[in-house]
This record gives sequence, structure tokens and C-alpha cells, in this order.
Amino acid sequence: MKKILLVMMVVFLGACSSLDLDTSKYKITTETLKEPYKVMDEILVRESILSDWYNNEEPVHYLTTRQIIKKDSKDEIFLNSLKTKEITGDDIEKFNKLTKKYLNKLERKYKLKDENIKDTKELVKNLVIGYNVVYPTTSKHLMTVVATEKERNYILELNKKTEDEMTDKDRTKVRKLLNDWLERNEFFDGESVYSAEISENTVKLVELSKKKNLTTLELNNLNAKAMEIAFPELISSLSRWGK
Repeated sequence: MKKILLVMMVVFLGACSSLDLDTSKYKITTETLKEPYKVMDEILVRESILSDWYNNEEPVHYLTTRQIIKKDSKDEIFLNSLKTKEITGDDIEKFNKLTKKYLNKLERKYKLKDENIKDTKELVKNLVIGYNVVYPTTSKHLMTVVATEKERNYILELNKKTEDEMTDKDRTKVRKLLNDWLERNEFFDGESVYSAEISENTVKLVELSKKKNLTTLELNNLNAKAMEIAFPELISSLSRWGK
């Protein structure tokens, strides 16, 4: 019985783990903290894996307009007080804890829901077409590198069905398959991403992909963003995905 309880505690603690935040990397002083929201914005932008975490807005604006930092709450009152009060070491420590708290509220691990795939038949068709082209695309990469032989054959067979023949069970199976692919190290391919879009965002993604020992969260975010970029008309934006 004790062993069972111990295992349950380990699982629970693992599920409740949070992002680590080393605020010593930032210049947080009694002077800079007179602009608490500016300092918090800077830290949240640099610590978030994707700007999608805060809907590509200023993080604090996102947090306050969504009432994640609640109006007139103790947290907001404290943050506002920093603008005028004489700041102490305890205030800096409390600010650091609040910043970590709200970073963890922004954190997202993306999972596709059935409704996030706008047109399953068209997506399957896209994967099959990509499989047969000679130039690099995400579809070709997914079908030739990421998919197992069994998964590839499943997609090829499913493509033979018409839209009317495709069932809800088929759609759910495709969604689950894509979510499985998101967890795989080989999912991300910089060349394929650049073939879909060349931008500051994709450059950042390719740089992140070069990092050694990506965390599970980083890998998920990297691959989810690559999928969103590859299929903008077939898959909804990350802000609509599940956690």
C-alpha cells in the first residue's frame, strides 16, 4: 500500500511540475522595478518558447485583459505599488515569484483536437501529394521520415476514400496520429519549414531545433508551430489548440 501511495505521489508531482525561471539572468534592481510591468514583459518574452503563449501581444497586456492577472487582486495591487514605494529586497523576491507564477500560467503544451483540423480529407490528400513530390515540403518529410510504414500505408489507403466515405472515426484517428507525430524528435525539418515560410519566426524555430537535449515541452512547441505553418488553411492557429 505504501509503495502504491509513493508511486501516486511521484506521478502527481511530475504532473504538477512547473517551468524553472532563473531571474538572476536579468537586471532586476530597486530602480528598474519602478517599471514592474516592463520588467515582467521582458522576462516573459525571453522565457516563453513561443510568442503564441501570449497571443503575440505584450505578455502583461495578455495576462491582464484575459483576467489571468485579476483586476484589483493582491498581485495587481502589489505590482502597481512598486511604481511609487521604496522597494526592498523582499519586494524583489516577491516580484520574482510572481513572474515565475505567470510564466507558468502562459506555458502551453499543444495538442490537436478534432475541431482543429478544418478538412481531414484535404489534409490527407495533401500528405499523399507531398509524399510524391521531389522538392522538400513538410508533407513529404512527414510521410517519408516521420511516419512508420504502417502509418504511411494507412494514410495512402485513407486517401482513396471520398469525403462522404470518411467517418468521424477516421478523422479522430488522423488527429491522434498527428499528435503522436508531434512527440517525435524527427518531426521538425528546417528545410521543409523554410519551403513554407521564411520569416523571423521560422528563423527562431530553426535555431531552437539546433539546441541539444530539447525538453519535451520545447519539442512539442517546436513541432506544433511547424505544423501550423505547414498547413495554415487546413489546421487552425495554435491559440485554438487544446493543452
